[in-house]
Amino acid sequence: DRRQRQMCIRDRYIDPNKKIYIAYSGGADSSALLYLFSELRHSHSIEVEAIHVDHNLSPDNNIWESHCKKACSELNIILHTKAVHIDVDGDGLESAARKARYKVFSDILKEGEQLLLGHHANDVTETILLRMFRGTGIDGLEGPALTRSVGKGVLIRPLLDLTKIELLEYLKDNEISFIEDSSNFESFQDRNFIRNDIIPLIEKRWTNISSRIQATAEIIRDRNKSYSYLLEKSFKHLIKNEIPVQDLRKLDSEILIDILRASIREQNISLPNKKITKEIIKTFILSRPGPRSEVSWSRDDQDLPGGRTIYKDGCIVILKK
Repeated sequence: DRRQRQMCIRDRYIDPNKKIYIAYSGGADSSALLYLFSELRHSHSIEVEAIHVDHNLSPDNNIWESHCKKACSELNIILHTKAVHIDVDGDGLESAARKARYKVFSDILKEGEQLLLGHHANDVTETILLRMFRGTGIDGLEGPALTRSVGKGVLIRPLLDLTKIELLEYLKDNEISFIEDSSNFESFQDRNFIRNDIIPLIEKRWTNISSRIQATAEIIRDRNKSYSYLLEKSFKHLIKNEIPVQDLRKLDSEILIDILRASIREQNISLPNKKITKEIIKTFILSRPGPRSEVSWSRDDQDLPGGRTIYKDGCIVILKK
């Protein structure tokens, strides 16, 4: 049917010759993804396994893991399970859990292997609204990245064009059971507040808001690609992890900022917010930096690591935090 055609393998992004792992929590989104690719194994001759991460944050952890083991056993899919300890250490709980989860993914994936996540159009809406409320730049309005590296492998979100309703219809039509995480209905976390309170209010006036925002995100993504191409064409010699400070001081501030952000993005590091970006310019461009000069940042709304900038041999050096 139409949904299954939409959910099929995207030849541009998924390599059928490399192993595919499904990040499988047992929830609705990852269940739809798991069962879809279980079917596609045969028609596309692909190798599919699943990964379940136990965050040790709920008394129902054992129930979720048992559900995942049962489902994978019935589908004859290998399931890798890993329990992690969440160390908040200055980060929010959601950010700390994400870091622990992606550490598991990075440890499992070998060169070129693929990790698929069940994020969908509603997740795009939640992410963009969350970033807007926190003062994101235009890059943040693209929403979650369709692909990016994770460890030695590649992370792919193949369901971003689909809404939550479409995924639930797929599960219902195919009689697929899933676990409902009761914490998703608790609105004290920012993302849950947006999901449970803000989006339903918006949809009372504007329907299909997730599809509308997803379409806008795609337009912004295309625009950003065009701009990035033009920026790199003109300043390729400066877009790298070590940038001569004297060269940056010759540029207009707007171009300087874009070169810094492009260089940070190239290192697969989360982009700093406006306040941190100003601090980087103040520390390294407007002042006299020295061996102890450093600016660091982390972002709890992205799945990329935080970063830091230091001064070395006349250059701003960009590193992971």
